[in-house]
Amino acid sequence: MKKIIIWSVVGFIIVGIAAAAFWWLRRPQIMVFENGATLKLLKVDYGEHHAAPAGGGRTFSTTNDELVVWIRKDHKPGDWLNTQFYVYDEAGTVCVPFVGRGGTAGSWQGSFEIQGIRFDAFPRRQEKFYVTLQYELRSSDNGQTMASEKFVVSNPARGKSFPQWTPEPLPDTQSDGDLSVTLTKLISGVPMPFNRGDTDPDDVMNKGVQAVFHVERDDQAVQNWQPVSVQTSDATGNSISGVVVQNNWQDGDDAVFYQYGLWPDEPAWKVRVEFSRQSDFTDDELWTVPNIPFQPGRQQELWSRQAPTGSPFAETDLNGYHVKIFPVKQFTDAGPNQNPQGELLIQTEPPLPAGMRLTLVKLTDNQADDIRHLDYNFPGNNITGYRYGLTDINGLTNLNLTLALHKSRFVEFMVKPEQAPAAAEAAQ
Repeated sequence: MKKIIIWSVVGFIIVGIAAAAFWWLRRPQIMVFENGATLKLLKVDYGEHHAAPAGGGRTFSTTNDELVVWIRKDHKPGDWLNTQFYVYDEAGTVCVPFVGRGGTAGSWQGSFEIQGIRFDAFPRRQEKFYVTLQYELRSSDNGQTMASEKFVVSNPARGKSFPQWTPEPLPDTQSDGDLSVTLTKLISGVPMPFNRGDTDPDDVMNKGVQAVFHVERDDQAVQNWQPVSVQTSDATGNSISGVVVQNNWQDGDDAVFYQYGLWPDEPAWKVRVEFSRQSDFTDDELWTVPNIPFQPGRQQELWSRQAPTGSPFAETDLNGYHVKIFPVKQFTDAGPNQNPQGELLIQTEPPLPAGMRLTLVKLTDNQADDIRHLDYNFPGNNITGYRYGLTDINGLTNLNLTLALHKSRFVEFMVKPEQAPAAAEAAQ
């Protein structure tokens, strides 16, 4: 009898532990911030059709299978929580950013908001991964705080069968017309030339991909063709856009740093690279506009990305497109040492498709001194115009501009990336 009682107790304990474990895995994931704001994981969608949770507003569809993480933000009136979302694999070897938001409901200004955070890349062969957010918190009580938190997500694509791609050995040479590009090295998990604020330099948010290219045109080595964007995809359906942040030329080769790549444990990446000419443009690609005048404006106009107002200062047809240049906005709310101090806006009609590039060849004042500018144009965001922040323009009244409108070239490689030593150790 005692044995029966003991085994019954043991059975109850086992069942209790199992129930507790099940509850722990299924428990609501809620983040609580210093000012009392909360962020709750509501549900996860995977596929082409995405439905908001009950009371969450509209549904939406995506062209390809995407991951959508539905969250709810709650806060006190007057406080503010700015969030940027990323997907990390379990080992923390690579992270990728979200591609957009959809299905919103509620009012963040009022008290809450429900959002569908879209990702078109995540580690689809793993059991689980992390959705991490870097947030900026502002409140009257706590001032400003920068930190990060994470949700644990069970992989909705686990168990799905994916093909295996076969890489080509390096060096590999591919061509587009008379431009020939040889990829000699591709390394994942390399520290980037910059660090995001006060974040950990060892965090993969501060790491990217290094690629080394040798470029020739008509069988002659050239350095005026440089990579400007990279599209990386893998056999599981992931695809991510990367922006080149630095070119380092040495011995005729270009060592490029870019973000973002994908997870390097895949047998191969398909890497499509856009190369853009930096000089030696033809006459039908160039347009020079002198004495562009200044007008008063505010910094908020730069960040709002609204369509331009008022009449253009100059316009012309260039290389098959109608191009407008608007007067320079000189910010009246920028201090003498605060940049940017102004904005230059250029608009094309129709908007430029992939493969067409607008380049500022020369920007000077009336003393022929170069004006430094900050490029605020990102892939897919140029519908309302090309925006450039201008620095150190106090005391100036007009600018002179030469721009080029020209075609890019594209090459594609099927390659197995190496892992930087620190990243390889983290994955083990």
